[in-house]
Amino acid sequence: MAHVAPKLPRIVRFALVLPAFILAATGIACGGGSQSTAPTPPPATTPASGPKATLSPVVLTFATQTSDPQTVTLTNSGTEVLVITGLAVSGNFSETDNCVRSLDVGASCTITVAFVPLGVGGTGAVTITDNASDSPQTLTLSGPNLTTPSAILSPASLTFASQAIGTTSGPQTVTLTNPVNGNSAPLTITSTVAVGDFAIAQNTCGRLLAAGASCAISVTFTPTESGPRTGQLAVFDNAASLQQGVILNGTGR
Repeated sequence: MAHVAPKLPRIVRFALVLPAFILAATGIACGGGSQSTAPTPPPATTPASGPKATLSPVVLTFATQTSDPQTVTLTNSGTEVLVITGLAVSGNFSETDNCVRSLDVGASCTITVAFVPLGVGGTGAVTITDNASDSPQTLTLSGPNLTTPSAILSPASLTFASQAIGTTSGPQTVTLTNPVNGNSAPLTITSTVAVGDFAIAQNTCGRLLAAGASCAISVTFTPTESGPRTGQLAVFDNAASLQQGVILNGTGR
């Protein structure tokens, strides 16, 4: 009898098809069936340590020469004590403050700035030096752009009557004016002198003469010799010509 091999059961293979949104949710790649790698999260940032000086605001603008003072706040927004080693102002500005040498964490102080027309220009800054990593900090200042002042002496000459040698005449007066010329700076007077047989009897001009202001200088004559005597009254300042003069004349007898 012939030997008949037993029949084996037939194996049927099934392919499981999953929707794309399920594949995406489970991380299974559609193409090769391999699992994708999840993105690595960025490392956690650690807040910077140490003192930090924060100015608010960081810019001050003064529209006119008579603008009111303005105030800014300096705050230690860091994690350690802020040690202030310097606070300086430049340009046509002045400052007052209540900032002590050190500011605790979270503490604040105020800086008050005023526009002070002293010279040519219109910009400046308050510079703060401390132990913060970004020291120094700068407060930017802007004001009217002041131009070079003018100076006018009037009259241009003085003539004294005949005077006995060795005696002093009565005073005669000249006027110094800083005329308004747009936003002209104050006139800075460095010196006033009289030469020859003449002397300054009185001078109401201080170191600074504001735009539009005037002052008076009185001169006397004391001849040292007979005959015509000449001299000059000279004012030295920061006007474009740097020096203004009045011719002085007199006669000794």
